[in-house]
Amino acid sequence: MGYRMIRAVFLVVFAFFSLSVTAHAQPVKVKIVNFTADWCPNCRVFDPRLEQALHQLNDPSITRVSVDMTITRTGTTQERSLFWANLYKNMEVRGIGKLHQGYMKFANTGFAVVIAADSQEPLFCTMGYPAVNDLVASLKEAKRRVDTRAPFKRVPEGVDCPPSFVTPYS
Repeated sequence: MGYRMIRAVFLVVFAFFSLSVTAHAQPVKVKIVNFTADWCPNCRVFDPRLEQALHQLNDPSITRVSVDMTITRTGTTQERSLFWANLYKNMEVRGIGKLHQGYMKFANTGFAVVIAADSQEPLFCTMGYPAVNDLVASLKEAKRRVDTRAPFKRVPEGVDCPPSFVTPYS
């Protein structure tokens, strides 16, 4: 009888924690789409800083989506062709399909576009070596825009994104 009691208590506790985690889960509001590669010198500085910023924020409504471009230089001709042929589909599956056209006109690594998760409109872009505190402040501002403005009314004036990312939302 002791085993059954322990098992029942375990199941109740497990169910309680599972429900409470589910009930308090926040939807993703902001996505950081990071175009990165192993061979990219900017990425070696930017990627760890982005990780630090996300760790400091500890906000589940802000998430990172990495688009690893390593194979575009290190893969065989066949691997590179397959990568480019499937890039749009892979981005679409990850909920960032609207960025494909923008990226194809600005194909760089060490570059991130921060977008509203629901509309995919750009909130800010960053590349190079931003300070962790600057990234944290920018991500907080991006989330504030998503929380306080209607979709398609969130692109900031003078957004620092390449025109190919902003034009579809202007």
